[in-house]
Amino acid sequence: MNLPWQEANKASLSAAVESGRLPHALLLSAYPGWGAAGLGEWLALKVLALEGTPEARRLAHPDLRWLAPEKGVIPVDAIRRLRDFSVGAPQMAPAKAVVLEDADRMNVNAANALLKTLEEPSANTYLILTSQRAGALPPTIRSRCQKVAIARNAQAAKTWLEDAKARRLLDDYDGAPLLALAGAEEGERPMAEMLGELGRGGRERTAAMVEEMLALDPARLSARWARCLVNAMSGAAPSLGRAAADRPTFAFIDELQWFHLQVVVSSSANVRLLLERLCHRWCQLVAG
Repeated sequence: MNLPWQEANKASLSAAVESGRLPHALLLSAYPGWGAAGLGEWLALKVLALEGTPEARRLAHPDLRWLAPEKGVIPVDAIRRLRDFSVGAPQMAPAKAVVLEDADRMNVNAANALLKTLEEPSANTYLILTSQRAGALPPTIRSRCQKVAIARNAQAAKTWLEDAKARRLLDDYDGAPLLALAGAEEGERPMAEMLGELGRGGRERTAAMVEEMLALDPARLSARWARCLVNAMSGAAPSLGRAAADRPTFAFIDELQWFHLQVVVSSSANVRLLLERLCHRWCQLVAG
């Protein structure tokens, strides 16, 4: 996927690969929705001299390893296996490549195991860490990697994003084009539009909005809801009928944060019940 806001990153990394100056450990960081994993995929293919090959994460290649979180965590066993992989010469490519997607999801033991590999880098293997929360990585890991930050570029993102439905979701996702595109593909509507309908009240309308919201990812829904409300309060988005920075609004934001915590942390949360309560509270807030 050609992402124009990454052109400067790719030019710099490409020059490093071609000149033989690419560091053996890199940390590619970006805000969510700006393509850190995609840049890692591109770089891994560049190292393997397989540019243009799609889906590196699914590519069966003896000189490539792609590690991603399993049930939210990168386990220590997966990291330990990298030491055996990094030993010896590449089988087919000029070098070996390892991509750790969402590297900040390593548990403590996994991070300690990776540290040993970083301290004794192999001349034939490049470690490419990607992260949307680079600050969550241990300082000992960050200090041993060359950092490559992907800058946000709102204008480039809007120009690149041809899908009209996705463009309407940009405000919901703080301008992140890949998140907006994913939301559009899943049939999401702008949060302000949904809340406007919900705020008009009525039992049937509220019930219909609850059903529509239940079909969406609850954690993403609550994050979009909070962002939409904050944007309305700051005047950066159209009013939702209630945008006052007063005690009732802040009380609702507390309720929204509690909803988010429940659906993210608890495996037994009754999402329907929680969402019905939240929608009821929203209708009360808008009604004043």
